[in-house]
Parts: sequence; structure tokens; C-alpha cells
Amino acid sequence: MTNRKQVDLSRLTTPDYQGSVQNLYHLEEGSACMVCETTSSGSVFDVGSIFAIAGSDLCRAAFRHFIYSRLHTPAAWQTVGQQIQRDYGNQQPFLDFIHAKRTDGQSLLDHFQTHGAATHHLGMIDRTTGAVFQDAFPPQVSPFVLVERFAVIKPLPVSYRSHHFWDYSPYKNQTRHVVPLENIVRLGLTPGSSLYQKFLRLGTEAQRLRLQEWGMDGLPLWRFFPVPIADFTSKYEPEDRALTFQEALHISGCTGTQFLDIIRMALLGTELVKGLFQEMSLTLWDIKWEMAKKGDQLLFVDTIDTDSLRVTCTVTEQEHTLFVHFNKQAIRDYYKLMHPDWIEAIQAAKAAAAVQGVTFHELLEAGQKTGQYPSTPVIQDAFLAIQEKKFAVLLAHLLGRSRSEDATTLRNTCGAEVRAIAQEEVAFYRLAGLLPALLAINGLRR
Repeated sequence: MTNRKQVDLSRLTTPDYQGSVQNLYHLEEGSACMVCETTSSGSVFDVGSIFAIAGSDLCRAAFRHFIYSRLHTPAAWQTVGQQIQRDYGNQQPFLDFIHAKRTDGQSLLDHFQTHGAATHHLGMIDRTTGAVFQDAFPPQVSPFVLVERFAVIKPLPVSYRSHHFWDYSPYKNQTRHVVPLENIVRLGLTPGSSLYQKFLRLGTEAQRLRLQEWGMDGLPLWRFFPVPIADFTSKYEPEDRALTFQEALHISGCTGTQFLDIIRMALLGTELVKGLFQEMSLTLWDIKWEMAKKGDQLLFVDTIDTDSLRVTCTVTEQEHTLFVHFNKQAIRDYYKLMHPDWIEAIQAAKAAAAVQGVTFHELLEAGQKTGQYPSTPVIQDAFLAIQEKKFAVLLAHLLGRSRSEDATTLRNTCGAEVRAIAQEEVAFYRLAGLLPALLAINGLRR
């Protein structure tokens, strides 16, 4: 891995790539590194940056840096191994898959427990000096991190009559690139999950077979699976498209053995993140990972933060167990509850775009100009303030952990603050007259 000690941030003037939630800067020509800048902007429903939450940039960058530092640390994987045995000790097929030996005689977990996991993350950059902090935090948390750079190869669009699909042949024989898959691990099922929405569209017999596969005897909404489930969607198509395992393997550019290791990496990484959230009195439901291929080696890459997972705080409200989101799902639900007409417009634009073979952004923007679709709503300041508090409490816990503060004190303090913020969000919806609607999507009758 490239060993770089300092970055001149004054040279980062114009991003080489400006995304909806982060900017990327390439360094000098031929450099194997690039700088990622997390922004406070937010995006939902694939519509681009439409809101900003103060402090979210620093918290998401800190979460990314903390998790990647843990991924590098063999001791963290020792804890993961103990956690897996504790949580899934009676699930032998799952344990057999996790502990499957490779050609070197070690399982992937054995390797991580000895060497740590390989990632593209090189450290957080101090905003004042440009020094790169590989494991610790700089004196002030920064939105800038340094990462190893990997090629991004886009599939090519192909059309036949009203059918629009993708050519992944550019991935053939490539040895150093981001794998074009969103690798999703689901610990349980929430209403906002695409897996749940797909389940509802299945026929009765297909639902029965799916529940049998999951080891469940009924619809598992707000329940945990016996073991985590791996799921895949496309990464570089205009919209995330659900993939079968066969199609995911086909487009990944990986061998079958590598593909299984991608699944193992995602499962193991999820357990590591789950343990961190348990310290905060938060429950992880699902998380999205991305990997890169470097010869025969697989690495964890891209950002990992609260935009790429679902995590909740559990409170009691009107004889319901209510799950309050501490992630981007809270914003999605806000739009669904407060502005359902805008959500219907997005769905209509996406449906029309699928037929016409264009991006739905073009149709949505055109429809908004003519008045066919409502304009993009603005989030109320009161709701944004609650989201700011969520990021602040998460950041405080991460910094406390990095300073090795007393674990029990940190856990108790964070838990109390998390529950208070959750109750504040419940009060917001109660005042808006939408508490029944909130309970309908995020509540479970006790």
C-alpha cells in the first residue's frame, strides 16, 4: 500500500469528480492516491444533492476513518470472531461458510485476525498541516481522507426496441478495478428495504419459498434473520438494479472463489460495524459494502458511513415498539410522510424513463418546469436540527472511543442521548399530526 505522509490541500481547488455527497481529487499525474472530501450534502431516491445537514460531513468522514482503521486491526477481528460464535453458534452451515479454508489453509477470518483486512484507506488528512493520520484522528476532525486509487469502469448501454440493458465486457481480463456491485448485507428486514418491497411483489408460492430460504415462518418485518443475508445490486447503472447471484458473479469480473470471498468480506465487515453500534444503543439492520480487485487480492473500498446503512434506536410509543432511524432512512421517511405527491412524481418519472431509455432526472426536471410534477420540497429546519443532533452524538462517541475513554461511561452517555434524540423526532411527527403514519411504517405493535 502507498505510504504517503502529507498532502498539500491548497492544491485541491476543483474536484475531478463532484458527487452528490463527496468530492474526489486526483493528485499529481501518475499518483496511486486520491483525496476524498465528504460534504454535508445529502441525496435520496437517486435525485442528487437536495438537502444539507450541518456537521454530517465531519461525522461521516470520522465514521469512515474509524471503521477503516478497525478493518486494518487484527484485534478487532478477534472480537468479530467471538461475536459470530456468540450470535450464530447454533447455525452450523453459516459457520462452515465463514470458516471455510482457503488454499493457504486459513479461513478469511483467520487471515484478518492475523493480518487485518486490506482496504484502500490510507488515513484522515489534517486540514491545517496536511499530515495523514493513518489510525488516530488529527487534532481536529477533517472531511478529507486519503485513499488508494482504483479504476472505475462503466458498463456500456445497449438498447433493442423498448429493452435497455448493459454490456459489462469492458471488465473482462481487468486486474485492478472497483467491482461493479453494491454488496448488501441484511441482518433483518425493514419497510424501507428493497428486499422487502421485492418480497411484497412475489406470488404466494414464491413468498413461501423465500421465507423458507430465510429460515422464517412468516413475514419477517422488523425481525432478524437467523443468519445475515447477502444481496447484490448494480453499482454503475443509472439506478441500482437487483441482481441474482448468477448475474452478480457474471458482471463482477471475479472468479467464483473471489465472489464467495466478497460475500464473506461483507458478512464479516457487517459484524464489525454491528458491534460498534451496539455500544451506542443502536441496532444495525442492513449495510452496503463495495470492494475492489487488485490482482488476486480483494479490498474494502469507497465510503462507509450512515448513508450506506440502516440503524435504529428503539423507543416505546402508544403500545408500539417504534424504530427511529439514525441514518438516511429518516430523510427518506420524512419525504414520504410529509410530501407524498413528490414521491409519486419520482416514481412516475422513473417508470417513464425505463420505457424511453433516458435518465429519470431529465423527465423529472422537465415535468417540474411544466408543472406536471411538484417542485423538490425543502426540509423543515426543526427536522434538520434533529438530524444534526444525531450526527453530533455519533461523532462524540467515535472520538471518545479513539481517545480510549471509559467504555461504560461512553456507552451510558451515548445511549441516553440517542434515546432523547429519538423521542424528539417522535414529538416532531406528533406535532405534525403524522404520528399514526410514522407508526404504520416504523412501528411494531407490542
